Amino acid sequence: MRKKVLLIDDEEQFRNSVKIALKREGIHVTDEQDGSDGLRNIILSMATGNLYDLIILDIMMPGLTGIDILEFFIQNEVDVPVIVVTGYMDYDLRFFCSHIKKITVMEKPFSHDKLVGQVLAMLKNSDLHGGSDAVYQ
Repeated sequence: MRKKVLLIDDEEQFRNSVKIALKREGIHVTDEQDGSDGLRNIILSMATGNLYDLIILDIMMPGLTGIDILEFFIQNEVDVPVIVVTGYMDYDLRFFCSHIKKITVMEKPFSHDKLVGQVLAMLKNSDLHGGSDAVYQ
């Protein structure tokens, strides 16, 4: 079955380039341009039982932030692997990430090849072992 990834990031150029790179790997990508639409999409996927295999989540977005979405994951025990992309790492982000088992944090800048490699590794690891522990890169 084709893997499904939800990409939540406010930078259109980043979303477009990641979508192209992941589609080349045979991954279906849905993207949202802000946290509100991203969270709405996550809630809908939970309600229909059609969960994503992985979520790529930007932290700094106007309005609803990636931290807000991580709080929702913790409060609702959402069990979907997450790759957090951020331009900086701080205490709050480390704290929230420590409460989510299947998470990798990637600090910008990074290459698209590195991101695609991480997506493929997390999807494979989730298939084999049911997830991984927090990783910071």
